[in-house]
Amino acid sequence: MMSIDVQRRHSLWPLTGLIVGIAAAIFPVAAAYARSYALPLSSVLGVYSCFIGLLFCAIAPGVAAGRALLERLIGSRFRALKLCLLLTLPYLYYAAGTGANPWRGVLRLLAITTPMLIVYSAFPVRKEARFSIQDLFAAVWLVSIVLFRLFRGIWDRPTDLDFMARLFVLSLGALCWTHIRCVPDLRYRFIFSRGVFFAAVKNFVLFAAIAIPLGMAIGFTAWNPRWRGALDFATGYLEILLFIALLEELFFRGFLQNLLEKSLHSTLWGQVVASCVFGFFHILHKPFPNWRYVILASIAGWFYGSAYRAGGTVFASAFLHAMVDQVWRTFFTRG
Repeated sequence: MMSIDVQRRHSLWPLTGLIVGIAAAIFPVAAAYARSYALPLSSVLGVYSCFIGLLFCAIAPGVAAGRALLERLIGSRFRALKLCLLLTLPYLYYAAGTGANPWRGVLRLLAITTPMLIVYSAFPVRKEARFSIQDLFAAVWLVSIVLFRLFRGIWDRPTDLDFMARLFVLSLGALCWTHIRCVPDLRYRFIFSRGVFFAAVKNFVLFAAIAIPLGMAIGFTAWNPRWRGALDFATGYLEILLFIALLEELFFRGFLQNLLEKSLHSTLWGQVVASCVFGFFHILHKPFPNWRYVILASIAGWFYGSAYRAGGTVFASAFLHAMVDQVWRTFFTRG
């Protein structure tokens, strides 16, 4: 298999190709969504334009040419302010198409975005390779955004668009940790290679060998196949990869595990702590407290961390994470 490292391309074509490819792959889902809600063309264009804008914000930091373009757009002065404008601009497309109040949505997005950017800008991290007080604030803030659903009611036409919120948080983290508080060895890089593929596959096999029997033994999983064809499986995989796995792996592996390893001077303990935090993050799932989910997720976090280190990129662990979730949803969910 030929290694394709998007990092080494200086042209904008790889970035454009990634965005167009993902947008095209998601289009059938978007079309079905539009038909189910009988959306007018203006709403379809507004929602899809917003999605493409946020997709650019999320993908560009992972591509060399994209980061260079962002550097030109952001410049050296007022970087946080420019990032806020870049992140909120796609919402104006959404508002124009759906008839939502643009200022209400933009102000709420700014209220969500600015605390993290202000802390990092006003109090720059001195030791960039270490987990700092500023990083603790950012971590708590991002988790609070998700847990308390601060995005509720922002993308609410024709219904609550949770995928927009997740893509927005991914964009916020990716842009912040590559252009405001630069995290060394973040490994937020789109790399498609044999090494990345085998890192994901190897850790999937190892995790499955533990998780399937353990999950069944503690009553967390059961054999309950819901196979609806390869296309449905692939579409579900892509949705999980884009809207769940990339966000969580950027946060728990690229940001948290990476900085903890250097702060604790131990690859082992950095990975252990990050895996346990990842596992505990799932305790709120019903029935609360869901300790069975915490146990399985902590084990999964260990293998995601191993794929991250072996593959040399967040995307290795994200590919693995998405496959674990999609296989679980397709074959092992109870009820």
